[in-house]
Amino acid sequence: MNQRIRLLPAVETDPALAKELREWFEEEFGPADRWGAPDYYAILSLEEQLAGRLAILDREVSVGGAIVKVGGIGGVATKPQFRHRGVASAMLSRAAEFMKRDLGVEFGLLLCRHEVSPVYAKLGWIGVPGSTTFSRSGTTATYPHDTMILALAEKAWPSGPIDMLGLPW
Repeated sequence: MNQRIRLLPAVETDPALAKELREWFEEEFGPADRWGAPDYYAILSLEEQLAGRLAILDREVSVGGAIVKVGGIGGVATKPQFRHRGVASAMLSRAAEFMKRDLGVEFGLLLCRHEVSPVYAKLGWIGVPGSTTFSRSGTTATYPHDTMILALAEKAWPSGPIDMLGLPW
């Protein structure tokens, strides 16, 4: 099967494709303005059909009061007809390479519902204890599900609560 993964800077994404990706995101996750804007997209095509998408964000978060630069992963989605074919795993692996090599971050960070965390765990992502907070419309909220990190360097994740310093992703 012909598979292709493209990494695109969000600001350079063709407007028609950006619209399609935003609409797809909103179908899966709700209004896009409630989430952090992507810096990059990873897009997987199978046989020239768009099969999967995820967003990569180059961000800083506060962990126990220390600032940590992370590569954020958000909006991971696979079209129903392409599920259970390794689409998400392929995109996440490619995104991890990109975050380490091109963004130079030591950790990936994502938020997910508990029922999908095993998908990420198979790829080396681990759950972190404690609260994760974010700000939206001037209000601070606590994320109610799982926060996971992926070590991209030989450094230990600091302990303490996570503040996303803005919108979640």
